[in-house]
Amino acid sequence: MDHPAQQLRTPAAPTAPPRPQEVRSTLARAAGVLMALVPCTAAKARRILAEVAMDSGTAAGEAAEAVLAAQAGEPLSPAVEDALRHVLARARTLPGPPAGSWSPPEPEVLRRHVNRLRAVRRRVLADPGDASVRSELEEAAYTLCVVMGRRSAHGALLAAEELIALNRLKPGMPGMPARSG
Repeated sequence: MDHPAQQLRTPAAPTAPPRPQEVRSTLARAAGVLMALVPCTAAKARRILAEVAMDSGTAAGEAAEAVLAAQAGEPLSPAVEDALRHVLARARTLPGPPAGSWSPPEPEVLRRHVNRLRAVRRRVLADPGDASVRSELEEAAYTLCVVMGRRSAHGALLAAEELIALNRLKPGMPGMPARSG
């Protein structure tokens, strides 16, 4: 019998590169997950994926696969995990307050928009491949941005939640100023 080092080795079959349709599908699902997690628009989610790919030195498809793996609780390579963590932190950095004159919406209107955004976020996380649900999330995030006078969905959601919490405090409570107007 020959020495193991002298045995012929069958080369591993080369793996075929993913088809463009598969890559697009992976990118779309990952964008849906990011839209729900940040929250953000589809365009911002695609920019996040591009930044993760650039920062980690991977292709956009690999960054998208990493987002889906992270959502499933699978381990990531340290480079991709660090890049994802840093890019998401930057994406969640809030811009300044709205410019110009802005008056807050009625509390019930605000609650309805926030609850709709939360419900659609849950649906996107359950099925990130559903384009119609991602589109619905885009619309809900945009609407909340308009209602709150904010440029980012994340900032609009935080500002809306703060207003909802403030509205729950009734005037006349000890230490709370009475509302005017």
